[in-house]
Amino acid sequence: MHVKLFAALATLTIVVGAQAVPTAQRTAADGARALEGGWVRLDTTGSGSFGGLTSTFARATLTPEGAAKIRPQRDPDDVDPDNRPHKAGEPYIVTQGRCGVGGPGVIEPNSAAFFVIPTRDELLIAREGPGARHIYMDGRDHPPLSRIVPNGAGHSTGRWDGADLVVDTIGLAEGGVTAGGWRTPETHVTERYHVADDGKRMRITFTWTDPKIYAQPHSYSFDFERLPADGYAFENWCDSGDPLQRQSVVPPEQLP
Repeated sequence: MHVKLFAALATLTIVVGAQAVPTAQRTAADGARALEGGWVRLDTTGSGSFGGLTSTFARATLTPEGAAKIRPQRDPDDVDPDNRPHKAGEPYIVTQGRCGVGGPGVIEPNSAAFFVIPTRDELLIAREGPGARHIYMDGRDHPPLSRIVPNGAGHSTGRWDGADLVVDTIGLAEGGVTAGGWRTPETHVTERYHVADDGKRMRITFTWTDPKIYAQPHSYSFDFERLPADGYAFENWCDSGDPLQRQSVVPPEQLP
């Protein structure tokens, strides 16, 4: 079953090619039009695996206190137990039998598509999978941390820097960060969404800051390509008691 997200996704108003507005001349309105729609992450290094892509990122520079928090684990983006290129027909272990998203999975788009729906006061990011984000664009501040229940999405506020969307998030549940980092509810992550002049590519740069954890800001970027204007998301469903849902590629002999 397929679910159409919003009618606006089928009628994108982005201008591309010869009609593109150069970066230096773009406004917030141009940025919202350019960002609206569907995107999918690219494996720009040709790594062939989830963890292979992030293994090329510079490792986080931690304080002694931050290093003491790190527990032995794979990077949150690495779902392949052997951290090796995936072979056709092999099962890909994508969960540990739990529904929902762990790690910074709601913050960092993975290989599933996501869709951006901007409005004046709020920007919604809906994923082809569990988790959606509400980014408040009305100038509000973050509430006190005492009023935030730490979770995978945290509390996000956004602003436009020219045509770039800049998002600040706090209140994330404690856990690992890609490329050797760590986060607590007090940690800030800043995301900068930059759409190329032709409207077909986008880069999101993540920067994690927390003086208790990082000796210097921890940054890395992912690249994305635009989905067709009539793109849509598959309906997400999950049954934690079904072992077959721990694999995205299931050998035929294991099918019911």
